Amino acid sequence: MDVVFLLDTWARDFRYAVRSLRKDLRFTGIAVFALALGIGASTVVFSVFYNLLFNALAATDAQRLVVPLIEDAANPDAVSGIFISWADLIYLKEHNQVFDGVIGYRWGRAIVQQGPRVFQFAQAMVTADAFDFYGVPAFLGRGISYEDGAPGAPKVFVVSYGAWKAEFGADPAIIGKNFVVNGQPRTLVGVMPERFHGFGASQELFTPLNWAPSEEEAKIAKFNVRARLRRGVTLAAGSAEFDIIARRLAAMHPDDDDYPKKFTARVVSSNDYLLGASTVFNSKIGMKSILYDLLAAVLVLLLIACSNVANLLLARGLVREKEIALRSALGASRGQILRQLLMESLVLALSACVAGCVVAWGAMKLVDIAVHQKTWAEIGRDAVIGMNIPVLLFAAGITVLYTGLCGLVPALRVTRGDLQPRLGSSGKGSSGGLRHGGLRASLVIGQIALSIVLLIGAGLMMRSLYKLTHIDLGFDPKNILVVALSPARTTDQLPDRALMGTAEGQARFERVMEKIKGVPGVASVAVDNTIPGYGPSNGPKVTVPGSTHVENAGLDECDENCADTLRMRMIAGRWLSRDEVATRQYAAVLNQKLARDLFGEADPVGKQLEVQGFDRWRNGLQRAYRMNAEGTPSDARFQIVGIVADVKNAGPQQPAMPMAFIPPLIVGNFIVQVRTIVEPRSIMHAVQEQVWAADRAQVFWTFDPLEEILEQYTYTTPEFGVTLSGPLAAIALFLVVVGVFSVMAYTVSLQTQEIGLRMAVGAQQREILAMVLRRGMALIAAGIFIGLFASFALTRFLASQIWGTSPTDPWTFAAVLALVVAAGLAACYFPAHRATRVDPLVALRYE
Repeated sequence: MDVVFLLDTWARDFRYAVRSLRKDLRFTGIAVFALALGIGASTVVFSVFYNLLFNALAATDAQRLVVPLIEDAANPDAVSGIFISWADLIYLKEHNQVFDGVIGYRWGRAIVQQGPRVFQFAQAMVTADAFDFYGVPAFLGRGISYEDGAPGAPKVFVVSYGAWKAEFGADPAIIGKNFVVNGQPRTLVGVMPERFHGFGASQELFTPLNWAPSEEEAKIAKFNVRARLRRGVTLAAGSAEFDIIARRLAAMHPDDDDYPKKFTARVVSSNDYLLGASTVFNSKIGMKSILYDLLAAVLVLLLIACSNVANLLLARGLVREKEIALRSALGASRGQILRQLLMESLVLALSACVAGCVVAWGAMKLVDIAVHQKTWAEIGRDAVIGMNIPVLLFAAGITVLYTGLCGLVPALRVTRGDLQPRLGSSGKGSSGGLRHGGLRASLVIGQIALSIVLLIGAGLMMRSLYKLTHIDLGFDPKNILVVALSPARTTDQLPDRALMGTAEGQARFERVMEKIKGVPGVASVAVDNTIPGYGPSNGPKVTVPGSTHVENAGLDECDENCADTLRMRMIAGRWLSRDEVATRQYAAVLNQKLARDLFGEADPVGKQLEVQGFDRWRNGLQRAYRMNAEGTPSDARFQIVGIVADVKNAGPQQPAMPMAFIPPLIVGNFIVQVRTIVEPRSIMHAVQEQVWAADRAQVFWTFDPLEEILEQYTYTTPEFGVTLSGPLAAIALFLVVVGVFSVMAYTVSLQTQEIGLRMAVGAQQREILAMVLRRGMALIAAGIFIGLFASFALTRFLASQIWGTSPTDPWTFAAVLALVVAAGLAACYFPAHRATRVDPLVALRYE
């Protein structure tokens, strides 16, 4: 019977709570909306944080996967993953005591044929134990097994989910079919899951390497390395062991440039490597740091949301003081009143939780799509950005607890002490207005201060991204299609670039160039040996004949059309001529950095540039391409014909390094820059068709608009931070406006009689307006002062996530200050304007 009575009491309390909240829909809607935003935003960011930081790779025991790194002691910023030969890979596998798995892989391009159909895929050639290393089962068929690398084993390959869906129409019957991959018959044995990217986000086709490669392949082919720590082995122990092995390998190969003269070798977790700052393209902004910043930001946002609702509940509770006192005087016990108010708070909190789930679900879908778009593919890789239930329950639990406590505070105050003053009060909430106005004001001030911290943080990231995307690159990346071409591989391990050094190879390449020039929408075509913006940033030593001053300079081999196609700016002299390029003359165009370093303010045009050890440098590259390395004079001299404005060549975030443009003397690495008069992607299919019409053996190593390349390798991480921090800051500002508005509106309602009396004795509307605005702006000013002080102290932690902007950038602080003042004025104005329209006769009777 007691249980039935208790349930009936709760049911009646629940119905009364619903009716009470429905009577004040404005309060209920604002409170639920504020809490829903806080719950939804915190769930999204916490889920992104967890999935990217701890679950970004699809692999068994992913937390034990590590990446071996080499750090050049002479250049601490030059940290790169180790790139070793087959023999060194086997040595590492067999002579370590800390890894229970070591794999190697290398990238390439594959032309796949099935009858008349031809496909091209980004290829990963992997040691045959690599799929067992990751432990991810195939979506269809099977993955590559250890036995597939045995000599004489049937030739097989596996494709990614994306390639299977895009090129094979998601046909499950394709498993077991035979294809020709780079001239070799192979059988398709499996399709990997949608988000398996263990060998890079862009790889589409996987082939096993032979455990017994030829002697030439074993010497030349080099591999990326991944390892798995044994259980119980720490990163420090793994790093110490790997450092010892790396030094042995360096001693075995004293001429190998992959081992600096002085270096430190270590291992880092795969997740940290994936989310760290890029070392390949010199990006200094790491995803891991941004994730921690976003985590702090969303905690602040959740605090703002809860403070907002606390303020609303305090105001509502004080307005209802007389009602609560009357119910107590009529016989309601303190427990009954507390239970009823607690039920109202719980109904409010549960409604907010439901709404928060909807917000989180919708936002999660958008974030998941964004993280896995092409330009952000390396960030998300295998991570499934879905709703994290423990995080959702945590946010909902905090909300329910906080809302319940804030709802009980007014009841606890009212039910204590003498009820007579509250029963005899003449205005709503007047008995508590003076006592608790300071608490509500403090909450508003705190919200404003916290929102300023969020807004300044987001503003700094936005300003940094704006500066990054508006850097003077020294060339115009718009409407440039980057096409890197070379003949297909003759084996899975060696590129066949030797053909490019022959007359036949040159003739074939010229035919390809003519075909590209004839594509409708193409304005001009140039040949280069690097992707603009990302190289070459280093090379041989250069000097002026007779001088002792020496600089390291990158040598960019290009043709006579390169400057016009990329729209570089000539400073003095001229660009390379057609005759100089065709006859491979020793002519050079310097960038401003190299010209200043070598010649100071003197005009270098017509003088000579000496490249020390040019034949050794050139022959080293030719050996890498398996071409003949015929000698030229040890120190080559180039006639300087012009000066060009500095072109970024070490990544857009880095200053331009010394650089010289010369004719293509090192044959074998061609990148075609195609300037279009239409959107570059619209002609990509036509370009591909024309290239294959001229030479079916050509494969596309890079085939993307230059703006997208810049986006992917430089702008992606800061864009990710702005994409998430911007909405968080906007939500915080919205909640602050709601908080200021609600407090001012409540203050005006409490002071209705006072305002009416002032107007009755002659106060003007502008005086009433100024009085209310002064009180509101006093709160805003206090919040701004605290917020700016906190921002000066905290924004220094953003220094590693912003570029080209000071953590105390005055423009950002001024913009945020103006935004908050404007929003605060708007929030204060409407209650103030309402106060000026009070009828004195009505106000004096106000109850």
